[in-house]
Amino acid sequence: MPVLHLTDIAVRALKPTDGYVSYWDDTTPGFGIRVGKRSKTWMVMRGRNRERISIGKYGDLSLAEARAEAKRLLSTAPEPKAVALTFAKARERFIEENYRDTKPRTKAEAERLLKKHFKGLDHRQLHSIDDADVKRELDKLSDTPSEQLHVFRTARCFFRWCVRPPRRYIKHSPMEGYEPPSSDKRGTRILSDDELKAVWKAAEKPPHAIIRLLILWGTRNTETIVTERKWASAAVLTIPGEHTKNGRDHSIPICPLAQETLDLFPGGAHFFRSRWGDGHLSFAGLAKIKTEVMKASGTKGWQTRDLRRTFRSNMARLKVPRDLAEILINHAPPVLDDIYDRYDRIEEKREALAKYEDFIQTLVAQG
Repeated sequence: MPVLHLTDIAVRALKPTDGYVSYWDDTTPGFGIRVGKRSKTWMVMRGRNRERISIGKYGDLSLAEARAEAKRLLSTAPEPKAVALTFAKARERFIEENYRDTKPRTKAEAERLLKKHFKGLDHRQLHSIDDADVKRELDKLSDTPSEQLHVFRTARCFFRWCVRPPRRYIKHSPMEGYEPPSSDKRGTRILSDDELKAVWKAAEKPPHAIIRLLILWGTRNTETIVTERKWASAAVLTIPGEHTKNGRDHSIPICPLAQETLDLFPGGAHFFRSRWGDGHLSFAGLAKIKTEVMKASGTKGWQTRDLRRTFRSNMARLKVPRDLAEILINHAPPVLDDIYDRYDRIEEKREALAKYEDFIQTLVAQG
């Protein structure tokens, strides 16, 4: 590559050529001029990849102006080029890498949210997605604010992951500066006795009978839908810590009414099976069951987590000691208790759950 001391006189003297010849300035490394048959173009070459950038035409820009712009460009790190990657492929990598060391249910929920609510973007190039695309998908969930907020948070985490090194799939997140569509709301809803009775009766047969176990045990949705038959032994069902929110095993004595309900479900690895294969019931499947039970019972405005709150409230109503009631819903204990108190309280749990089953049976028998 010819090196030349670029001056106004030297540049003016450069003759047009049939091909292209580049001349590089000996006083500003990386700055030069490209001479062709009809024009002369100022340019810079920078970075490890020797990226070439045209500054402008000779005649439109003077040598002094071109050199000043060249110095500015040479002092600035080159922008990373957009990676040719679809949303679906980036999502697949995100799920595998970002949730590698998390609980299976956490990973599955993130995958569900991104697959279900952003499937319209699957074949789009990641770098072409903007805030308007994200808003369009989130606006579809305006009638379900809780789900909308969960989707927002997962998508924000995904796009931030795409920006961070060593990936740098995109230069900026389309959700940068995007305000959350809502905020967490502390639930207060519990079912009245009449509502609880109506819901119980409407959940008489599988698959709806899973609602009865949510009523009897106060377990979380995520803990309940994955329940495996092998977890039940000697009238106790133990949910492994890898499937609980606090990472602790949760042992639940199986009292007669709960056993009667479990016996309604046919054989398989899981008590509550997916419609396809022997996998466990999905979140969407449970949501569908809840909607059908709500309609059949004539009740309104409750979520499955409200059954857990109702369970805990009724434990207090039945004078179950507070610490035992908290253990029954598997709330994480104080740190010292977690370290030093490993007693499982199976018999105390069994007594409390038996009292609650009597309460439910008496309630259902009324009227």
